[in-house]
Amino acid sequence: MDFSYRLISEWLPMFFEALITTLKISALSTVFALCLGSIVASAMSLGNRPLNYILQAYVSIFRNSPLLVQLFFFFYGLPFIGIRISSFMTGVMAITLNEGAFVAEIIRGSINGIPKNDWEAAESLGLSRSQILRKVIFPQAFRNSIPALTGQISLVIKDTSLLSMIMLVELTRVGSMIYNKYFDFAGFIFAAVLYIVIFIVINNFSFVLEKKYRVKR
Repeated sequence: MDFSYRLISEWLPMFFEALITTLKISALSTVFALCLGSIVASAMSLGNRPLNYILQAYVSIFRNSPLLVQLFFFFYGLPFIGIRISSFMTGVMAITLNEGAFVAEIIRGSINGIPKNDWEAAESLGLSRSQILRKVIFPQAFRNSIPALTGQISLVIKDTSLLSMIMLVELTRVGSMIYNKYFDFAGFIFAAVLYIVIFIVINNFSFVLEKKYRVKR
């Protein structure tokens, strides 16, 4: 183990850079996925059939196909039609589209769970359906979705580990580099510890959010 400790200390700068990359991708993907999912869920609740078919197709495709396949499609497939994207942007885009589909379903379920009385009360004030959704229903639905959303978004950190397959240097990739060079598992163990620390921070943050924004009836 003495060698492992020394090895980790030597690779600590690389781990730090990989951690920053992991956190950047996670943060960007989380924000974009929440925005995308919110827009998709809201649009699906407006009752426009042609638009619903398109959005349902998007949700179905990205929820029911592996993220790794989606990553390979964007990173290795798009260059065949002349579109080249960096590993970093590919990761952000793929995770955003994948998680955005799950977020959309979570929020849509919460929107459908809002009592009809709220819709009717807002309609009696002369608000249009889009105004009701934006000003009355969506804020409640989003707050109700916070527990499920934080659980889903925490998966983004795990998703980033797949980015090592498209040559992006994140935590898992550094652990793999150490193992390939020294046949020492210490890199993976240290990466796992960093992942666990991140998960603990996210879970504590989600608990605070849930407690603060819980809808009381």
